[in-house]
Amino acid sequence: MARQDELLTLNEIAKLANVGRQTAQKWHQVPRKTGGESPLRMVAKAMDVEIPEANDRSPRYPRKVVVAFLKAVGYMNADESLMERRGGRGKWTPARPTIDPRPAEQSDAEQFRLEPGRRALYVDLATGRRLRYYNAHAWPLAGFGSENSFTTSRTLGRAPEPDGIDELERPYWFRETLEKWAAGAEDRKAARYAGREPDGFTPAGQPFRLLPGDNYYAKKAAEQAGRTIEK
Repeated sequence: MARQDELLTLNEIAKLANVGRQTAQKWHQVPRKTGGESPLRMVAKAMDVEIPEANDRSPRYPRKVVVAFLKAVGYMNADESLMERRGGRGKWTPARPTIDPRPAEQSDAEQFRLEPGRRALYVDLATGRRLRYYNAHAWPLAGFGSENSFTTSRTLGRAPEPDGIDELERPYWFRETLEKWAAGAEDRKAARYAGREPDGFTPAGQPFRLLPGDNYYAKKAAEQAGRTIEK
């Protein structure tokens, strides 16, 4: 069994992930366009692991950092086997939810007794860390009919905001966020169709709305009353 404190070179990282060395070099060296350090350094920081050997002429990373990174971005399953690639065009997403490298603040209620008032978080049972859901896994939990409708709704601002952007710059959500959005669907629908509240009520109890001063009918009414309404 491999030791988690074992140091891996970039060649060994590439072999473990079944990618080319150039890809491993990018994970080590290239910072994200959306901000932050390079992917491997980000994971080490999230895990609070020192990586002085990453600055050597021949960079090396602790195996536990590399494994956590590969599990986080969808190259590796929880049991450290390689995760199969999901088909389709465009930027690839993991075939299944992935494992966040940061320790979860709370534990799964199915495994641990929670204090009163504390909310349970969904976690990977093997590691105790939270699961990341990408577009391909998020849409049904959020109550959408398809991945396309989820993606389109995100563009229009009608979907939950991501909980984060991963080390490879892809949005992800936690399950709690998605389920909360799905639970609020009826309230959002009711709010859309309710319209805004009236500005007042007549003595007979009928609702009315005030017209803005530059409205055509408001101007005509003002002219008839001998007044000028400023725009």
